[in-house]
Amino acid sequence: MLVALGNPSYADTLADTLVKAYQLSPALEAARAQQRATDEGVAQARAGKRPQVDISSTLRTGRAERSDFVGRLNDSLSRSRSLNVELTASLNLYDGGRTRAAINAAKAQVSAGRAQLKNSEQNLFLNSVASYVDVRRDSRFVALGQNNVSVLRQQVRAARDRFELGEVTRTDVSLAEARLAQAQATLASFVGQLAVSKESFKAIVGVEPVNLQTPPPLPNLPATLDQAIAIAMRENPSMISARFQELVARYNLERADANRKSTLTAGANVGVETSDADVGPDSDGGLGSTNLNIFNDENSTLSYGLSLTASRQLYSGGALKSAVRQATNTLAQQKFLLQDTARQVQQNVASAWAGLEIAQASIRANREQVAAAQITFDGVREEARLGARTTLDVLDREQELRDAQVQLASSIRDEYVRAYELLATMGLLTIEHLNLGIEAYDPDVYYKAVERGPAITPRGAKLDKLLQKYGR
Repeated sequence: MLVALGNPSYADTLADTLVKAYQLSPALEAARAQQRATDEGVAQARAGKRPQVDISSTLRTGRAERSDFVGRLNDSLSRSRSLNVELTASLNLYDGGRTRAAINAAKAQVSAGRAQLKNSEQNLFLNSVASYVDVRRDSRFVALGQNNVSVLRQQVRAARDRFELGEVTRTDVSLAEARLAQAQATLASFVGQLAVSKESFKAIVGVEPVNLQTPPPLPNLPATLDQAIAIAMRENPSMISARFQELVARYNLERADANRKSTLTAGANVGVETSDADVGPDSDGGLGSTNLNIFNDENSTLSYGLSLTASRQLYSGGALKSAVRQATNTLAQQKFLLQDTARQVQQNVASAWAGLEIAQASIRANREQVAAAQITFDGVREEARLGARTTLDVLDREQELRDAQVQLASSIRDEYVRAYELLATMGLLTIEHLNLGIEAYDPDVYYKAVERGPAITPRGAKLDKLLQKYGR
């Protein structure tokens, strides 16, 4: 615990890594902000059912100069000014269902956005798992490379000693030296690859990888491929988003069709107008000055009224019908995209399943290969000491052993990544399913705060606090 507190980049288990990635990812924060922006569409659509209130003011001023028939100006000069202040209110009583369809479309878009947000979270977790096991794999590569260099240095020293004793030729020494140089080059490549993997880990998780422990056993997975596909059809975020996108297209078609129907609007207005007129010149020859005052009963006029307006567009140049055709084709597009998404999800599940089986079979085979290669190497090395084997035989068996160990480390990494890929394609790579023990981001909190478009209300104050929390 003291180490963890003293070093904020400390992450020792896979669960720690996933938690840090979830809490520190700017990409995930951006996806959450995008979802909150999508939530506002519901409040904006609801505004179509609410009163709309406007205030306007108009100041008019004019001047008249009277002249005789020969064009000479008289001394008489007049000016007029007027100020009008009007408050108007309107309420949509009936619009053919376009507002209702807009609200339903906005809600469906929110649901589709939540599925996309879940997909972003899953991608983050999958990338974090991959970067975690990549660092461990590459660290294993470096350890194998260092051990290989150490073994080959002993081989070179042994070959030189035997050359001095006349037991081997100069060619044997050169072979050992060449293999040592090759091993050193491979080690440098492994070190560089590890550095790249660590930077990738830091970019994804937000901290540097330090003391990464052995990952836990693989999560529970379905027993058969058919079970995995059935879960994916129900839980995969891309499938859920595609279903809601089709629903959005249906409601948008309703809106386009409703635009051709009649509307009924109630209105109310109240206005005050005050004016000055025929203001003559003052003693200096300039215009007299007065102050407009809407509270001056002598110069002010109060007006008010109610209205009920029914309207329907008879001809729009074909725009309304074109909008309906456009919405119809968009709905058809979303239906086909839903079918295509289902095919892609099934393909992804099958690919992850096959990849997992291949990785597990490779692990079993590679472990047997490593065990056999180790026995072979030990035996050939002992025989070479007795003169029954050449230096090249020893070097070849050592190379085979190292290659088998590298392949084993790679297959162990692949098994882990393919298992979590399978979880992601099924839609189960979540905080709840992984039992990470942290509070998940709840998009419903912001949605409930804004869905009815609060302004200056207690709910509006709560909304201000949410905006401050999310980094306004």
